[in-house]
Amino acid sequence: MSYSIQTRLLISAFVVLSAMGFVSTLVVLQLSKRASDEAYDRVLGAAALSISETVGVSESGVTVDIPHASFAILGTSGMNRIFYRIVEPGGATVTGTPVLGIDSKLLQKSETRFFDSQYRGEDIRVAQVAQFFQGNAGGGWFNIFVAETREARYHLATRLITFALLPAILAIVVGLILIVLAIRSSFLPLKKIENSIVRRNPSDMSPLNVVVPKEVEALVISINSFMARLDSTLSGLRRVTADAAHQLRTPLAAIRSMSELAIDASPQEPVKDYVQRIHTNAVSATVLANQLMTEARLLHSFEIGEVQEFNLFLLIKRVIRRTKNELKYQIKLPEITVINESNQHFKVIGNEIAIAELVKNLLENALRHGGGPIVLGLRETNTHFTFFVKDRGPGIPHAIFDTVFNRFVKDPNKKTGTGLGLAIVKQIVIAAEGDISLDNANGLIVTVRLPKFLNEVKITSSLI
Repeated sequence: MSYSIQTRLLISAFVVLSAMGFVSTLVVLQLSKRASDEAYDRVLGAAALSISETVGVSESGVTVDIPHASFAILGTSGMNRIFYRIVEPGGATVTGTPVLGIDSKLLQKSETRFFDSQYRGEDIRVAQVAQFFQGNAGGGWFNIFVAETREARYHLATRLITFALLPAILAIVVGLILIVLAIRSSFLPLKKIENSIVRRNPSDMSPLNVVVPKEVEALVISINSFMARLDSTLSGLRRVTADAAHQLRTPLAAIRSMSELAIDASPQEPVKDYVQRIHTNAVSATVLANQLMTEARLLHSFEIGEVQEFNLFLLIKRVIRRTKNELKYQIKLPEITVINESNQHFKVIGNEIAIAELVKNLLENALRHGGGPIVLGLRETNTHFTFFVKDRGPGIPHAIFDTVFNRFVKDPNKKTGTGLGLAIVKQIVIAAEGDISLDNANGLIVTVRLPKFLNEVKITSSLI
Protein backbone atom coordinates (compact mmCIF):
# COMPACT_ATOMS: atom_id res chain seq x y z
CA MET A 1 0.00 0.00 0.00
CA SER A 2 1.51 3.33 -1.08
CA TYR A 3 1.56 6.43 1.05
CA SER A 4 2.67 10.04 0.68
CA ILE A 5 5.64 11.25 2.70
CA GLN A 6 4.62 14.82 1.89
CA THR A 7 1.13 14.24 3.30
CA ARG A 8 2.58 12.61 6.41
CA LEU A 9 4.89 15.56 6.99
CA LEU A 10 2.02 18.01 6.55
CA ILE A 11 -0.19 16.06 8.96
CA SER A 12 2.67 15.83 11.48
CA ALA A 13 3.32 19.58 11.21
CA PHE A 14 -0.39 20.32 11.64
CA VAL A 15 -0.62 18.05 14.70
CA VAL A 16 2.49 19.62 16.28
CA LEU A 17 1.30 23.17 15.64
CA SER A 18 -2.21 22.32 16.90
CA ALA A 19 -0.76 20.82 20.08
CA MET A 20 1.40 23.91 20.56
CA GLY A 21 -1.67 26.12 19.99
CA PHE A 22 -3.73 24.12 22.50
CA VAL A 23 -1.03 24.32 25.17
CA SER A 24 -0.54 28.02 24.45
CA THR A 25 -4.29 28.60 24.81
CA LEU A 26 -4.35 26.91 28.21
CA VAL A 27 -1.38 28.95 29.37
CA VAL A 28 -2.91 32.20 28.08
CA LEU A 29 -6.23 31.43 29.80
CA GLN A 30 -4.53 30.90 33.13
CA LEU A 31 -2.26 33.93 32.80
CA SER A 32 -5.12 36.17 31.65
CA LYS A 33 -7.31 35.13 34.60
CA ARG A 34 -4.44 35.73 36.99
CA ALA A 35 -3.59 39.10 35.42
CA SER A 36 -7.20 40.32 35.60
CA ASP A 37 -7.49 39.18 39.22
CA GLU A 38 -4.26 40.92 40.17
CA ALA A 39 -5.39 44.16 38.52
CA TYR A 40 -8.81 44.26 40.17
CA ASP A 41 -7.62 42.81 43.49
CA ARG A 42 -5.53 45.94 44.11
CA VAL A 43 -8.62 48.14 43.81
CA LEU A 44 -10.75 45.72 45.82
CA GLY A 45 -8.13 45.53 48.59
CA ALA A 46 -7.76 49.31 48.66
CA ALA A 47 -11.54 49.68 49.04
CA ALA A 48 -11.54 47.22 51.96
CA LEU A 49 -8.71 49.13 53.69
CA SER A 50 -10.43 52.46 53.21
CA ILE A 51 -13.61 51.08 54.82
CA SER A 52 -11.60 49.63 57.71
CA GLU A 53 -10.21 53.06 58.45
CA THR A 54 -13.73 54.49 58.93
CA VAL A 55 -14.66 51.99 61.65
CA GLY A 56 -14.78 53.48 65.09
CA VAL A 57 -15.54 52.19 68.62
CA SER A 58 -17.13 54.44 71.24
CA GLU A 59 -19.18 54.15 74.42
CA SER A 60 -22.33 54.13 72.35
CA GLY A 61 -21.07 51.30 70.16
CA VAL A 62 -19.43 50.69 66.81
CA THR A 63 -19.67 53.39 64.19
CA VAL A 64 -18.95 53.02 60.46
CA ASP A 65 -18.72 55.85 57.95
CA ILE A 66 -18.76 54.08 54.58
CA PRO A 67 -16.53 55.97 52.08
CA HIS A 68 -18.65 56.13 48.95
CA ALA A 69 -15.56 57.07 46.92
CA SER A 70 -14.25 53.53 47.34
CA PHE A 71 -17.42 52.04 45.91
CA ALA A 72 -17.34 54.60 43.14
CA ILE A 73 -13.89 53.38 42.14
CA LEU A 74 -15.06 49.75 42.16
CA GLY A 75 -18.07 50.61 40.05
CA THR A 76 -16.25 52.50 37.32
CA SER A 77 -16.52 49.51 34.99
CA GLY A 78 -20.29 49.71 35.15
CA MET A 79 -20.48 45.90 35.20
CA ASN A 80 -19.82 44.74 38.75
CA ARG A 81 -22.10 44.73 41.76
CA ILE A 82 -20.51 45.55 45.12
CA PHE A 83 -21.10 43.88 48.51
CA TYR A 84 -19.57 44.46 51.91
CA ARG A 85 -19.76 43.20 55.49
CA ILE A 86 -18.17 44.37 58.73
CA VAL A 87 -17.73 41.82 61.54
CA GLU A 88 -16.90 42.69 65.14
CA PRO A 89 -14.41 40.64 67.20
CA GLY A 90 -17.15 38.45 68.59
CA GLY A 91 -18.26 37.40 65.10
CA ALA A 92 -21.46 39.40 64.90
CA THR A 93 -22.20 41.35 61.76
CA VAL A 94 -22.07 45.07 62.35
CA THR A 95 -23.39 46.07 58.93
CA GLY A 96 -23.54 44.86 55.36
CA THR A 97 -24.54 41.60 53.73
CA PRO A 98 -24.90 39.03 56.54
CA VAL A 99 -23.77 35.96 54.57
CA LEU A 100 -20.77 37.52 52.83
CA GLY A 101 -17.61 35.63 53.83
CA ILE A 102 -19.54 33.61 56.40
CA ASP A 103 -17.45 30.52 55.67
CA SER A 104 -14.16 32.38 55.90
CA LYS A 105 -12.07 32.21 59.05
CA LEU A 106 -11.78 35.56 60.79
CA LEU A 107 -8.34 37.14 60.68
CA GLN A 108 -6.55 37.90 63.97
CA LYS A 109 -3.75 40.03 62.59
CA SER A 110 -3.25 42.89 60.23
CA GLU A 111 -3.27 41.38 56.74
CA THR A 112 -5.25 41.26 53.52
CA ARG A 113 -6.41 38.09 51.85
CA PHE A 114 -8.38 37.40 48.67
CA PHE A 115 -10.54 34.40 47.82
CA ASP A 116 -13.25 33.30 45.44
CA SER A 117 -16.77 32.63 46.64
CA GLN A 118 -20.38 32.62 45.52
CA TYR A 119 -23.32 34.83 46.41
CA ARG A 120 -26.81 33.91 45.29
CA GLY A 121 -25.39 31.58 42.63
CA GLU A 122 -22.95 34.11 41.21
CA ASP A 123 -19.17 33.98 41.27
CA ILE A 124 -17.67 36.77 43.35
CA ARG A 125 -14.19 37.88 44.40
CA VAL A 126 -13.77 38.79 48.08
CA ALA A 127 -11.14 40.92 49.82
CA GLN A 128 -10.81 40.43 53.60
CA VAL A 129 -8.82 42.73 55.88
CA ALA A 130 -8.46 42.91 59.69
CA GLN A 131 -8.19 46.06 61.76
CA PHE A 132 -7.54 46.24 65.54
CA PHE A 133 -9.61 48.67 67.62
CA GLN A 134 -9.34 49.53 71.33
CA GLY A 135 -12.48 50.45 73.22
CA ASN A 136 -13.59 50.95 76.81
CA ALA A 137 -14.56 47.32 77.06
CA GLY A 138 -11.30 46.18 75.63
CA GLY A 139 -9.78 45.73 72.15
CA GLY A 140 -10.32 43.29 69.32
CA TRP A 141 -9.90 42.59 65.61
CA PHE A 142 -12.61 43.76 63.26
CA ASN A 143 -12.87 41.95 59.89
CA ILE A 144 -14.01 43.85 56.84
CA PHE A 145 -15.23 41.92 53.76
CA VAL A 146 -15.64 43.67 50.40
CA ALA A 147 -16.75 41.67 47.34
CA GLU A 148 -17.62 42.28 43.72
CA THR A 149 -19.00 40.14 40.93
CA ARG A 150 -16.60 38.99 38.18
CA GLU A 151 -18.11 40.58 35.06
CA ALA A 152 -15.36 43.18 34.69
CA ARG A 153 -12.69 40.59 35.41
CA TYR A 154 -14.11 38.27 32.75
CA HIS A 155 -14.22 41.15 30.30
CA LEU A 156 -10.58 42.07 30.95
CA ALA A 157 -9.48 38.43 30.78
CA THR A 158 -11.30 38.02 27.45
CA ARG A 159 -9.55 41.06 26.02
CA LEU A 160 -6.17 39.81 27.24
CA ILE A 161 -6.84 36.36 25.73
CA THR A 162 -7.86 37.96 22.43
CA PHE A 163 -4.79 40.18 22.31
CA ALA A 164 -2.54 37.21 23.15
CA LEU A 165 -4.12 34.52 20.96
CA LEU A 166 -4.66 36.48 17.77
CA PRO A 167 -0.92 36.87 17.09
CA ALA A 168 -0.37 33.26 18.12
CA ILE A 169 -3.07 32.01 15.74
CA LEU A 170 -1.68 34.20 12.98
CA ALA A 171 1.82 32.84 13.67
CA ILE A 172 0.54 29.24 13.54
CA VAL A 173 -1.27 29.84 10.24
CA VAL A 174 1.75 31.58 8.70
CA GLY A 175 4.02 28.85 10.07
CA LEU A 176 1.84 26.15 8.55
CA ILE A 177 1.88 27.90 5.18
CA LEU A 178 5.67 28.25 5.35
CA ILE A 179 6.02 24.57 6.30
CA VAL A 180 3.87 23.55 3.31
CA LEU A 181 6.01 25.66 0.99
CA ALA A 182 9.21 24.32 2.56
CA ILE A 183 8.09 20.69 2.21
CA ARG A 184 7.10 21.19 -1.41
CA SER A 185 10.39 22.93 -2.10
CA SER A 186 12.29 20.08 -0.41
CA PHE A 187 10.61 17.52 -2.67
CA LEU A 188 11.47 19.38 -5.89
CA PRO A 189 14.81 17.48 -6.31
CA LEU A 190 12.86 14.19 -6.34
CA LYS A 191 10.62 15.66 -9.03
CA LYS A 192 13.72 16.57 -11.04
CA ILE A 193 14.98 12.99 -10.75
CA GLU A 194 11.58 11.68 -11.83
CA ASN A 195 11.45 13.99 -14.86
CA SER A 196 15.02 13.10 -15.81
CA ILE A 197 14.17 9.39 -15.81
CA VAL A 198 10.76 9.72 -17.51
CA ARG A 199 12.01 11.91 -20.35
CA ARG A 200 15.06 9.85 -21.29
CA ASN A 201 15.14 7.20 -24.00
CA PRO A 202 14.44 3.66 -22.71
CA SER A 203 17.84 2.52 -23.98
CA ASP A 204 19.68 5.40 -22.31
CA MET A 205 21.48 3.99 -19.26
CA SER A 206 23.82 6.94 -18.76
CA PRO A 207 24.14 8.29 -15.20
CA LEU A 208 21.65 10.88 -13.98
CA ASN A 209 23.14 14.35 -14.14
CA VAL A 210 20.95 16.47 -11.85
CA VAL A 211 21.93 18.86 -9.10
CA VAL A 212 20.41 17.60 -5.84
CA PRO A 213 20.93 18.28 -2.11
CA LYS A 214 23.30 16.12 -0.11
CA GLU A 215 20.38 14.24 1.44
CA VAL A 216 19.34 12.97 -2.02
CA GLU A 217 22.83 12.26 -3.35
CA ALA A 218 22.74 8.70 -1.99
CA LEU A 219 19.51 8.04 -3.92
CA VAL A 220 21.01 9.37 -7.18
CA ILE A 221 24.18 7.32 -6.63
CA SER A 222 22.07 4.19 -6.04
CA ILE A 223 20.01 4.82 -9.18
CA ASN A 224 23.16 5.39 -11.25
CA SER A 225 24.73 2.24 -9.83
CA PHE A 226 21.59 0.25 -10.62
CA MET A 227 21.46 1.59 -14.19
CA ALA A 228 25.15 0.76 -14.65
CA ARG A 229 24.55 -2.83 -13.51
CA LEU A 230 21.42 -3.06 -15.65
CA ASP A 231 23.36 -1.74 -18.64
CA SER A 232 26.06 -4.35 -18.00
CA THR A 233 23.46 -7.11 -17.91
CA LEU A 234 21.68 -5.89 -21.03
CA SER A 235 24.98 -5.50 -22.87
CA GLY A 236 25.96 -9.01 -21.88
CA LEU A 237 22.63 -10.41 -23.03
CA ARG A 238 22.88 -8.49 -26.31
CA ARG A 239 26.36 -9.86 -26.82
CA VAL A 240 25.24 -13.42 -26.08
CA THR A 241 22.25 -13.03 -28.41
CA ALA A 242 24.41 -11.64 -31.20
CA ASP A 243 27.01 -14.39 -30.73
CA ALA A 244 24.30 -17.04 -30.71
CA ALA A 245 22.80 -15.70 -33.95
CA HIS A 246 26.21 -15.53 -35.59
CA GLN A 247 27.86 -18.71 -34.31
CA LEU A 248 24.85 -21.02 -34.57
CA ARG A 249 24.19 -20.02 -38.17
CA THR A 250 27.11 -22.10 -39.51
CA PRO A 251 26.34 -25.50 -37.89
CA LEU A 252 22.62 -25.09 -38.48
CA ALA A 253 23.20 -24.25 -42.14
CA ALA A 254 25.48 -27.29 -42.43
CA ILE A 255 22.84 -29.52 -40.81
CA ARG A 256 20.21 -28.24 -43.23
CA SER A 257 22.40 -28.69 -46.31
CA MET A 258 23.53 -32.21 -45.28
CA SER A 259 19.95 -33.24 -44.57
CA GLU A 260 18.82 -31.91 -47.97
CA LEU A 261 21.63 -33.85 -49.69
CA ALA A 262 20.62 -36.98 -47.78
CA ILE A 263 16.99 -36.50 -48.86
CA ASP A 264 17.97 -35.98 -52.51
CA ALA A 265 20.39 -38.94 -52.55
CA SER A 266 19.48 -41.88 -54.78
CA PRO A 267 18.44 -45.18 -53.16
CA GLN A 268 21.71 -46.75 -54.22
CA GLU A 269 23.83 -43.94 -52.74
CA PRO A 270 24.92 -44.50 -49.10
CA VAL A 271 23.77 -41.75 -46.74
CA LYS A 272 25.80 -42.75 -43.70
CA ASP A 273 28.38 -40.07 -44.44
CA TYR A 274 25.62 -37.42 -44.60
CA VAL A 275 24.14 -38.65 -41.33
CA GLN A 276 27.56 -38.56 -39.68
CA ARG A 277 28.10 -34.98 -40.80
CA ILE A 278 24.61 -34.01 -39.62
CA HIS A 279 25.38 -35.57 -36.24
CA THR A 280 28.73 -33.78 -35.98
CA ASN A 281 27.21 -30.40 -36.75
CA ALA A 282 24.28 -31.07 -34.39
CA VAL A 283 26.71 -31.88 -31.58
CA SER A 284 28.68 -28.72 -32.37
CA ALA A 285 25.51 -26.59 -32.39
CA THR A 286 24.33 -28.21 -29.13
CA VAL A 287 27.67 -27.58 -27.38
CA LEU A 288 27.76 -24.00 -28.65
CA ALA A 289 24.16 -23.33 -27.62
CA ASN A 290 24.75 -24.84 -24.18
CA GLN A 291 27.85 -22.71 -23.63
CA LEU A 292 26.10 -19.53 -24.76
CA MET A 293 23.16 -20.23 -22.45
CA THR A 294 25.60 -21.06 -19.65
CA GLU A 295 27.33 -17.74 -20.21
CA ALA A 296 23.98 -15.93 -20.02
CA ARG A 297 23.08 -17.82 -16.84
CA LEU A 298 26.42 -16.94 -15.28
CA LEU A 299 25.94 -13.31 -16.22
CA HIS A 300 22.62 -13.30 -14.37
CA SER A 301 24.11 -15.18 -11.43
CA PHE A 302 26.92 -12.65 -11.09
CA GLU A 303 24.48 -9.74 -11.37
CA ILE A 304 22.21 -10.87 -8.54
CA GLY A 305 25.23 -11.77 -6.40
CA GLU A 306 24.41 -15.38 -5.54
CA VAL A 307 26.78 -16.52 -2.77
CA GLN A 308 26.66 -19.43 -0.38
CA GLU A 309 29.02 -21.64 1.60
CA PHE A 310 30.09 -24.85 -0.08
CA ASN A 311 32.80 -27.52 0.03
CA LEU A 312 35.08 -27.02 -2.97
CA PHE A 313 36.57 -30.51 -2.75
CA LEU A 314 33.12 -32.16 -2.84
CA LEU A 315 32.03 -29.76 -5.60
CA ILE A 316 34.92 -30.92 -7.82
CA LYS A 317 33.97 -34.56 -7.26
CA ARG A 318 30.35 -33.83 -8.21
CA VAL A 319 31.44 -32.03 -11.38
CA ILE A 320 33.69 -34.97 -12.34
CA ARG A 321 30.83 -37.47 -11.95
CA ARG A 322 28.43 -35.31 -13.95
CA THR A 323 30.95 -34.65 -16.73
CA LYS A 324 31.75 -38.34 -17.03
CA ASN A 325 28.08 -39.17 -17.44
CA GLU A 326 27.66 -36.48 -20.12
CA LEU A 327 30.70 -37.48 -22.17
CA LYS A 328 30.90 -41.25 -21.71
CA TYR A 329 29.14 -41.87 -25.05
CA GLN A 330 31.05 -39.18 -26.94
CA ILE A 331 34.72 -39.75 -26.12
CA LYS A 332 36.90 -42.36 -24.49
CA LEU A 333 37.36 -41.23 -20.91
CA PRO A 334 40.88 -41.42 -19.43
CA GLU A 335 41.74 -41.86 -15.78
CA ILE A 336 40.87 -38.83 -13.65
CA THR A 337 42.53 -38.24 -10.27
CA VAL A 338 41.80 -35.61 -7.61
CA ILE A 339 44.62 -34.52 -5.29
CA ASN A 340 43.91 -32.69 -2.06
CA GLU A 341 47.38 -31.31 -1.35
CA SER A 342 46.38 -29.44 1.82
CA ASN A 343 44.21 -32.23 3.21
CA GLN A 344 41.55 -29.64 4.06
CA HIS A 345 37.77 -29.45 3.68
CA PHE A 346 38.05 -26.30 1.51
CA LYS A 347 35.01 -24.54 2.92
CA VAL A 348 34.55 -21.40 0.84
CA ILE A 349 31.88 -18.72 0.48
CA GLY A 350 31.12 -17.73 -3.09
CA ASN A 351 29.12 -18.32 -6.23
CA GLU A 352 28.82 -22.09 -6.35
CA ILE A 353 27.26 -22.09 -9.84
CA ALA A 354 30.15 -20.09 -11.30
CA ILE A 355 32.88 -22.18 -9.63
CA ALA A 356 31.19 -25.41 -10.78
CA GLU A 357 31.12 -24.09 -14.35
CA LEU A 358 34.79 -23.13 -14.09
CA VAL A 359 35.76 -26.65 -13.01
CA LYS A 360 33.51 -28.24 -15.65
CA ASN A 361 34.94 -26.17 -18.53
CA LEU A 362 38.56 -26.87 -17.57
CA LEU A 363 37.82 -30.58 -17.16
CA GLU A 364 35.94 -30.82 -20.48
CA ASN A 365 38.75 -28.94 -22.21
CA ALA A 366 41.26 -31.46 -20.86
CA LEU A 367 39.05 -34.43 -21.80
CA ARG A 368 38.28 -33.26 -25.34
CA HIS A 369 41.61 -31.74 -26.36
CA GLY A 370 44.22 -33.17 -23.99
CA GLY A 371 45.31 -36.65 -23.10
CA GLY A 372 45.11 -38.86 -20.07
CA PRO A 373 45.65 -39.41 -17.30
CA ILE A 374 44.13 -36.15 -15.98
CA VAL A 375 44.92 -34.75 -12.55
CA LEU A 376 42.86 -32.16 -10.66
CA GLY A 377 44.55 -30.66 -7.60
CA LEU A 378 43.74 -28.34 -4.70
CA ARG A 379 45.96 -26.46 -2.29
CA GLU A 380 45.11 -23.80 0.28
CA THR A 381 46.66 -20.74 1.95
CA ASN A 382 45.26 -18.41 4.60
CA THR A 383 43.48 -16.19 2.09
CA HIS A 384 43.44 -18.10 -1.23
CA PHE A 385 43.04 -21.53 -2.70
CA THR A 386 44.66 -22.82 -5.88
CA PHE A 387 42.97 -25.21 -8.29
CA PHE A 388 44.76 -26.80 -11.25
CA VAL A 389 43.94 -29.22 -14.07
CA LYS A 390 46.77 -31.14 -15.72
CA ASP A 391 46.56 -33.34 -18.81
CA ARG A 392 49.10 -35.17 -20.99
CA GLY A 393 48.03 -33.68 -24.30
CA PRO A 394 49.99 -31.53 -26.78
CA GLY A 395 49.11 -28.32 -24.91
CA ILE A 396 48.30 -24.97 -26.47
CA PRO A 397 50.53 -23.37 -29.13
CA HIS A 398 52.53 -20.45 -27.72
CA ALA A 399 51.31 -18.35 -30.64
CA ILE A 400 47.84 -18.09 -29.10
CA PHE A 401 48.83 -17.93 -25.41
CA ASP A 402 47.95 -14.24 -25.29
CA THR A 403 44.59 -14.62 -27.05
CA VAL A 404 43.37 -18.06 -26.05
CA PHE A 405 41.10 -16.58 -23.37
CA ASN A 406 39.33 -14.37 -25.91
CA ARG A 407 35.91 -15.39 -27.14
CA PHE A 408 35.83 -17.84 -30.09
CA VAL A 409 39.64 -18.18 -30.24
CA LYS A 410 40.51 -21.84 -30.95
CA ASP A 411 43.63 -23.89 -31.55
CA PRO A 412 44.16 -23.62 -35.31
CA ASN A 413 45.39 -27.22 -35.32
CA LYS A 414 42.01 -28.51 -34.12
CA LYS A 415 38.69 -28.38 -35.90
CA THR A 416 36.53 -29.14 -32.86
CA GLY A 417 35.63 -26.76 -30.03
CA THR A 418 33.74 -23.54 -29.78
CA GLY A 419 36.35 -21.19 -28.40
CA LEU A 420 34.12 -20.28 -25.47
CA GLY A 421 35.23 -22.65 -22.71
CA LEU A 422 38.40 -20.83 -21.62
CA ALA A 423 36.75 -17.45 -22.26
CA ILE A 424 34.00 -18.32 -19.75
CA VAL A 425 36.64 -19.53 -17.27
CA LYS A 426 38.51 -16.24 -17.63
CA GLN A 427 35.31 -14.25 -17.03
CA ILE A 428 34.61 -16.18 -13.81
CA VAL A 429 38.19 -15.72 -12.57
CA ILE A 430 38.13 -11.97 -13.23
CA ALA A 431 34.72 -11.57 -11.61
CA ALA A 432 36.05 -13.36 -8.50
CA GLU A 433 39.18 -11.15 -8.52
CA GLY A 434 41.50 -14.10 -9.06
CA ASP A 435 44.08 -15.00 -11.71
CA ILE A 436 44.69 -17.84 -14.16
CA SER A 437 47.85 -19.12 -15.84
CA LEU A 438 48.83 -21.71 -18.48
CA ASP A 439 51.91 -23.94 -18.70
CA ASN A 440 52.89 -26.43 -21.41
CA ALA A 441 55.01 -28.70 -19.21
CA ASN A 442 54.53 -32.35 -20.25
CA GLY A 443 51.02 -31.47 -21.27
CA LEU A 444 48.86 -28.52 -20.40
CA ILE A 445 48.52 -27.24 -16.82
CA VAL A 446 45.83 -24.66 -16.14
CA THR A 447 46.18 -23.06 -12.68
CA VAL A 448 43.47 -20.91 -11.11
CA ARG A 449 44.08 -18.88 -7.94
CA LEU A 450 40.99 -17.45 -6.23
CA PRO A 451 40.23 -15.75 -2.90
CA LYS A 452 39.03 -18.16 -0.23
CA PHE A 453 35.97 -16.02 0.58
CA LEU A 454 34.28 -15.24 -2.70
CA ASN A 455 31.49 -13.16 -1.17
CA GLU A 456 32.48 -10.07 -3.16
CA VAL A 457 32.03 -11.59 -6.62
CA LYS A 458 30.86 -8.84 -8.92
CA ILE A 459 30.38 -7.92 -12.58
CA THR A 460 33.38 -6.25 -14.15
CA SER A 461 33.84 -4.58 -17.50
CA SER A 462 35.45 -7.74 -18.85
CA LEU A 463 32.10 -9.51 -18.69
CA ILE A 464 30.49 -7.16 -21.20
